[in-house]
Amino acid sequence: MSKTRREQIVEFLLRRDATARDVAAQFGLRVTEAIDDLEHIRKSHADAFQIEWARCSKCEFVFEKREKLSSPSRCPDCRNERIEGPWLSIAKS
Repeated sequence: MSKTRREQIVEFLLRRDATARDVAAQFGLRVTEAIDDLEHIRKSHADAFQIEWARCSKCEFVFEKREKLSSPSRCPDCRNERIEGPWLSIAKS
């Protein structure tokens, strides 16, 4: 029996940190579809799901209070649009 797409994404996140864009590219999805799957995985693997928050590449502002798994569009401090992350992973148990 083949694994579901979400099961495949879980295995992918067990092996490496990835952004929603990385997941979308790996599985041939639109970013919004990847984010929907990641939100579901976040709830079903709550204890092991890890987020390294997005940050501004110019001023290093960290988006710690952001709940969304998508990348912010711009920095609230310096207005820079070069945002890195967030990086997602699942801790091995």
